[in-house]
Amino acid sequence: MAYVVAAVSLWLALVAVTALRPRRRGALAALSYPVGWIAGELPVQAMVVELGLLGLLAWWGWPVGWIDPVVLALALVVVAANGALLVASFRARAVVARSMAGADRPLVVTGPGEDVFGRWWRTALQLPLHPRDLIVSANVPYGPEPRHRLDVWRTREDLAGAPVIFYVHGGAWTFGDKREQGRPMLHEFCARGWVAVAANYRLAPRHPWPAQIEDVTRTLAWIKREVAAYGGDPDRVVVAGGSAGGHLAALLALSADDPTWRPADVLLEDWSVRGCLSFYGVLEMTGDETHWRGLGWGLRRLLEHRVVQVPFKQNEALYRELSPFHRLDAAAPPFFVVQGVTDTLVDVQVARDFVARAREVSLQPVYYVELPLTQHAFDVTASPRTSATTRAAIAFAESVAAPRPRLSDELLECYHVPPTELEVEVDGARVGAVEYAARVGPYYVVTSDNPGSVVRSHEQNELKRAELTARLVELGLAVVATRARDGRGRFPDEVGRVIEDRSLALGLARRYDQLALYVVDGAAVSVLDAATGRALH
Repeated sequence: MAYVVAAVSLWLALVAVTALRPRRRGALAALSYPVGWIAGELPVQAMVVELGLLGLLAWWGWPVGWIDPVVLALALVVVAANGALLVASFRARAVVARSMAGADRPLVVTGPGEDVFGRWWRTALQLPLHPRDLIVSANVPYGPEPRHRLDVWRTREDLAGAPVIFYVHGGAWTFGDKREQGRPMLHEFCARGWVAVAANYRLAPRHPWPAQIEDVTRTLAWIKREVAAYGGDPDRVVVAGGSAGGHLAALLALSADDPTWRPADVLLEDWSVRGCLSFYGVLEMTGDETHWRGLGWGLRRLLEHRVVQVPFKQNEALYRELSPFHRLDAAAPPFFVVQGVTDTLVDVQVARDFVARAREVSLQPVYYVELPLTQHAFDVTASPRTSATTRAAIAFAESVAAPRPRLSDELLECYHVPPTELEVEVDGARVGAVEYAARVGPYYVVTSDNPGSVVRSHEQNELKRAELTARLVELGLAVVATRARDGRGRFPDEVGRVIEDRSLALGLARRYDQLALYVVDGAAVSVLDAATGRALH
């Protein structure tokens, strides 16, 4: 019996050490993820097993001789290593709270006592149990293919205008199912009054890229058209995903203005989402070792042979096109990124570089939570770590999906030029907006005045104007002022700025909570919806 206990203890010790210091290279690297994941998410169970083995050995008859100190030493290693993993899981609460509070737009994350569904005993069991009152509309078709099926979750039949979280499952774009991932988080979202949508999509290698993003885009179209029947608000959609699903979610969020992957049989004006939650997502798709630090070759091999099925060489532009990192711009929506430091499938540097780039170019808030001693797919179980990241995800989602004013027909009429006059200040004089466009070419006009078309005081508007001007100066751009005057007096004058780049103009309009902005060419002034970028007539 002593030899059996020693052998099992040795295995438990090696597993725990693998979770603490996973191998990234060599023959054992392939085992780092499955072995490290088990140890990292089940430390309490490992310690219980070890203590149980010691109790069994004491009952059987404690050995005497050289095996005695070996058993005790192995037990000490098991308990100490798993204790460190357990502490890391609980410390995630402080890490999450500090990360969210230190962001550009700080968010307060509630404590575990504020969970609606994920009570402490559910977290202790670490099982993804679902609320008893969960209503599931399963396998709803969203397209013609067999994999075009989605599930809708909610907790009340009488929901109306609820925010929607659209979750995209992972699985290296080659396997996975809508029922398997993100469950603890989605259950908490539903318990707080959200509608959750989880969809299957076609998988490689049978269906090579871009089938996956085409199906995710088709699912978003279904949500925009149909989710109101399930109590959801199509204007308040947040997309989320893990691993390959994090990649697809981020790509969807960053391609609202790109028609490439939209289904030809679907007509939809608004392809935007309010924000994106990426959990250990594959956010860089060229395999550049600057980001991947030795893991990029594996990603590129997977993509070349099974997913994209074309070589990287001579197709670099294609790989950059499907890479969220390379699609970031000023119009990017808000992002919430979670990454484990010891993830052996997606290197932590990928998330770090994506977040750094997003914060550099995007005008929307970017939240980043980096979890120590955390492996890939940690959130499959309902652990203290998952509970902490879930609360942060909800704080983020609620902040970006809050109801916003709509651009009514009456308000839209106030934007049109004419009757509103739009002038540009040039060398101390004012010239018509169209006349100025004839001189310099097309441009956009963005104001920071009166967010949400709610009239603010002169002092409040002046503060926002100064902030907008400082942003343009920081970007090295010329500051050219405009003034929009409603000749019929229904709306106060608004001071704006000339912006030449479309993505920057949209990003600034969203940053300052504007409902619309102008685009001016040598012929006319048009109004754009700030949320979608589409022209309003």
